[in-house]
Amino acid sequence: MPSSSLKTRLALAVLAGMVSFGVVPAQAQQQEPPPAAADAQVNLPPAVVGIIDYQKILRDAKAASSIRQQVEARRKAYQDEITGQEQRLREQDQALAKQRTVLSPEAFATKRREFEKEVAEVQRRVQERRRQLDEVTAVALNEVREAIIQVVSQLAEVKGFNLVVPSSTVLVFSPRIDVTSDVLMALDQRLPDVKVAEAAPVGSAAGGTVPASPEPKPQ
Repeated sequence: MPSSSLKTRLALAVLAGMVSFGVVPAQAQQQEPPPAAADAQVNLPPAVVGIIDYQKILRDAKAASSIRQQVEARRKAYQDEITGQEQRLREQDQALAKQRTVLSPEAFATKRREFEKEVAEVQRRVQERRRQLDEVTAVALNEVREAIIQVVSQLAEVKGFNLVVPSSTVLVFSPRIDVTSDVLMALDQRLPDVKVAEAAPVGSAAGGTVPASPEPKPQ
């Protein structure tokens, strides 16, 4: 449930928008803002900011490193399989070319269509493998991102931060408020490894567009 002060601020925001368009009833224009709204604005706490290097955390975290290793191993296995299929298709193509002089035009055209159909099927399987690998990678990395949010939230509560922002969005800051190493240490303890699934779960975020990072949760 929104607090009474929050409801008042929302009401004032709507009222201000109505004034800008000249549609405020006369009675509303004559009303004074409730004292509680002014008090709430005066009593807002000052920002206590923490800084994290988000990309460094994603790069150096043990869980992220384990994901990269699994994905690269799977990608190599896929590539080896694709290379074998490409070699087999090349050999079939060469054999078919040699049969052109001994087959009737109709028979050659039939074999050529069958060969091209097989080539298209191999290409479809290759694209499907790549898509599946991208999806399971995104699901695994999303698990790391969610853990980062949890760790940062807990660390912010311990250190008294009410705002934590990525260093990439800040021009200048003191190293004393950089808690990247603390987040990395806590993250490695909480989530040292993530298993990359064989296939993305049905209805997972990876089936659509996966966000670069989850929205931070308010403190």
